[in-house]
Amino acid sequence: MNVRELVNSAAPLYGDRPVIRFDGENLSYGDFIDLTDGLASAFRERGLRPGDRVMILAKNSPEWIASYFATLTCGGVAVPVNPALTVNEVGYIVSHAAPTIAMVDPETADNLQGQVPHVITLGKHGSWKDIVASQQPLRTVVPRSDSDLAVVFYTSGTTGRPKGVMLSHGAVLANANIVRSLYRLSPSDRTLVTGSLSFIYSIMTNCTSSISAGVTIHLLERFHPELVLRTIDTERITLFLGVPTMYVMMLGWAKDKAVDTASIRLTVCSGASLPWNLLLSVREQFGWTLLDLWGMTEGTPITSYAPDEAPRQDSCGHALAGCGVRVIDADDCDLAFGEVGEVLLSGPPVMLGYYNNPEATAETLQNGWVRTGDLGKLDSDGFLSIVGRKKDLIIRGGANIYPTEVEDALYGHPAVAECAVIGRPDQVYGEIVEAVLVLKDGRVATTGELIAHCKERIADYKIPAIFEVVSALPKGPTGKILKRTLRDRMRE
Repeated sequence: MNVRELVNSAAPLYGDRPVIRFDGENLSYGDFIDLTDGLASAFRERGLRPGDRVMILAKNSPEWIASYFATLTCGGVAVPVNPALTVNEVGYIVSHAAPTIAMVDPETADNLQGQVPHVITLGKHGSWKDIVASQQPLRTVVPRSDSDLAVVFYTSGTTGRPKGVMLSHGAVLANANIVRSLYRLSPSDRTLVTGSLSFIYSIMTNCTSSISAGVTIHLLERFHPELVLRTIDTERITLFLGVPTMYVMMLGWAKDKAVDTASIRLTVCSGASLPWNLLLSVREQFGWTLLDLWGMTEGTPITSYAPDEAPRQDSCGHALAGCGVRVIDADDCDLAFGEVGEVLLSGPPVMLGYYNNPEATAETLQNGWVRTGDLGKLDSDGFLSIVGRKKDLIIRGGANIYPTEVEDALYGHPAVAECAVIGRPDQVYGEIVEAVLVLKDGRVATTGELIAHCKERIADYKIPAIFEVVSALPKGPTGKILKRTLRDRMRE
């Protein structure tokens, strides 16, 4: 089934209910269909054929979401791209994906450098308005099978050139169905979307599942902690799906502010490891219990907790319906409970492979299982714990040290806002542990205090030998801390 059919199926059920609320205005299901079909007609007029790519390089807006579904309506392939990327980064994706049409903001149009045949601008003063007004809406949806390509998400490229993750219509539908069922979405819910729609977490895990369930999407152009918390208060938001950095910033803003967040019934955290002390701080400040969701662009979601389940410390939940998780050793043999190895995932949301990259596909996707590069362990109840990336593992004097364990200890210190733990080469031990910290405003922490704090929580050999305080940690477009950047800087 074509993913677009989710919108058509939901419209008769939810009538004139707002599907999107943006900048103080509501967009009903009927209006959203008209907008989507008008764009689909414009795409068809510009020669878009089934399988052709449409790049969306723009800030969050209702027209962004309509462009996504209009592409699928025509049988095309959506290619969401982060508008914060540089000209060179965008240029690589354009040359690799070869889109027929690009939907851009006026300020990002120059990043295409004339490489895309048809360019339509979004935003308040974009050309999309006149184009849609001049079109007869396209009321037919091109049939697609579950195995047909629907969307290509380009990874952030933290280990080289970004790879285009190919997700089928079946994978997108599975994602929406899993999330809708797991989090018990209903028309009484109001979800807040603040992360860039170019990321799978925002457009698929949040928006697509919400549209299929009659949830109203309160869309913000960007994330800001004050704007998020005040919107939760005034709009009585019930769902918020964020990443750890967002919750850290919200805690920092709210420490001396009065804001009513009682309307929230469900908060989810994904995109990076969730420190246990962050979960406790959010619970204390806002009364929310963060549900850790784990997956990756190559297949998400795979594990999580249900709303009535109590999270377990350092665990990202259990495999979701139809999904599978394995932990293997260097010989590809399954490990016993509690033993650490590489995590593999499988299930309906898994990718078809990497676009125009058969070598990377063969390396990562094997017999229906995605080799994640994450290190983790399973307990006897099937709950997964991620302990780090294979490349992040620190080996000190022959002993394995998993950075997330040290980071979780440091997050328990009252002065620590954010931290990242990396390995530093050492002539005696091979590697020693270094912690890079961002402190909370107005707080200080001496090395002696940090060491004493760690001694109560982790073994001596895991305690950082070096503590470095910085004003900010380097982060990727999803808010994930870039440890490779820290390691490169340290080597320099």
